[in-house]
Amino acid sequence: MAIELVTLKTADGIELDGAMYRAAPVQQRPVGIVMVHGLTWNFYRGPSRWLPPLLAAAGFPCLSLNMRDHDLSEPKDFALAHHDLRAGLDHLAGDGGEVVLLAHGFACNKLVCYAAASGDARPRRQILTTFGAVKAYRPEIWSAVIDAAPLMRGEALVVQGAADTLIEARERAAELTEAATAARVETQLLEGGNHYFDQRHDELAAAIVGWLGRTAAT
Repeated sequence: MAIELVTLKTADGIELDGAMYRAAPVQQRPVGIVMVHGLTWNFYRGPSRWLPPLLAAAGFPCLSLNMRDHDLSEPKDFALAHHDLRAGLDHLAGDGGEVVLLAHGFACNKLVCYAAASGDARPRRQILTTFGAVKAYRPEIWSAVIDAAPLMRGEALVVQGAADTLIEARERAAELTEAATAARVETQLLEGGNHYFDQRHDELAAAIVGWLGRTAAT
């Protein structure tokens, strides 16, 4: 596995730093992943730091990318997040093949809203990990997410920690499933997983890799 630091520029002129984790050539699959972080995090801390190497080791090149609100504890410029996601998609699309979007925490809301905000129909698979906390502290953002969900297409995987006490994991996933009428949503509750999947890194990676394999031909 090779790691390269990158800086991307969005359509509205914002520079975003990230790290590109390349799979070994003999293992590489024709599917790239863009991973984005939640509130208070960035591309080199938390799930965005430890999950991409595990996915690259399984053959999936993975770009861990800063969003413009990285390191902040409060949401900012939510409506502009589609520019950041598109920059990541465009970067990986240059390699050819499919690009899958992957988010943790607050960034999951940005993924759900991406199709509605951008008009970009390329992503046909999305992965949301620890989804739904925003309903408790920013209900207006949650309403926007549910309103945008009908424009999601293709397949979506929601992975929630079964031991996460910070969200109502089943309920939030069920609300998305009901709202995303044009997508097929699969929910997995990861046994023993908390909000950040501490001590469950390998299990989360295995759940994602397994789902990518099952949905590859859909």
